[in-house]
Amino acid sequence: MGRGTQGHTGNSYNPTMKTIIKERSQAAGLPKSRLPEFTPEEIVRIKGTHDCFCFNHYTTVLAFPVDYKNLQHYDADRGAGTIADRTWLDSGSGWLKVSPFGFRKILNFIKENYGNPPVIITENGVSERGVVDLNDTLRQYYYTQYINQVLKVVVDSVSSSAYLVDAVDIRGYTAWTLMDNLEWATGFEERFGLFYVNRSDPGLKRIPRASVQTYNRIIRCNGFPDPASGHECLTPPPPTMKPPGTPVLNVLLLPFLGVQLSVEEAEVGLNTTFALLVVACGAALLVGVGFCIFRRRQN
Repeated sequence: MGRGTQGHTGNSYNPTMKTIIKERSQAAGLPKSRLPEFTPEEIVRIKGTHDCFCFNHYTTVLAFPVDYKNLQHYDADRGAGTIADRTWLDSGSGWLKVSPFGFRKILNFIKENYGNPPVIITENGVSERGVVDLNDTLRQYYYTQYINQVLKVVVDSVSSSAYLVDAVDIRGYTAWTLMDNLEWATGFEERFGLFYVNRSDPGLKRIPRASVQTYNRIIRCNGFPDPASGHECLTPPPPTMKPPGTPVLNVLLLPFLGVQLSVEEAEVGLNTTFALLVVACGAALLVGVGFCIFRRRQN
């Protein structure tokens, strides 16, 4: 959780965090803690100023203790490293492992530590990369499992008897994301969208993946009713689009360094190769100049 959260929901920073940073600062010979203290006036001013608790969630990690000695930085203050269980499903992002159980745990952590504030889940989803397949079984599994964890903790405002397990005040949920987009440094290689964007098409055609129907059914059913109940939401709506389930055949693939890549992936690869070439040339030039200066001084 963010270091400033406690200030809005409580009286100051988390007491454990304050103690750890203060003790580590003193051990390093600093005159005071690296963590600034709130003044009494600031505590009164910001307490309760939040409207809701908004957060993004994708994955879970396992933590283990690490002794950073007297290093003074964020990771050292945590005193921990992180790993993922090798049995968890992979995704298109190296950091994102499918671990739905952690979703329920973090929602309960928010409830128990921050006074059960109204929670809005602003991002939740999974990525894929490589060959484009509209039958995105991993994404269907991900949304089914993760949303099921949310329903275990939420209080239904319409029927208080429904989903009342952990009584976390969930007010909203946003799937990430509607369509494939630019994903930071990875560009278009990692695809999070419910809709595939064909970037080989000048019109950037949006094509629904199978997960669209899965997510649509979850919304219409407001969860996961027993199939034996015959609930009307389980009846698929009339098809308004070509049923997904087959690989995209009109994606232009280009040969690049011995592999077949889409246009956008080849573009990223070409730009990366060019950048590495520039760096290599610059390094070679610096080495050459340094060698000439060294020889001149020797003579």
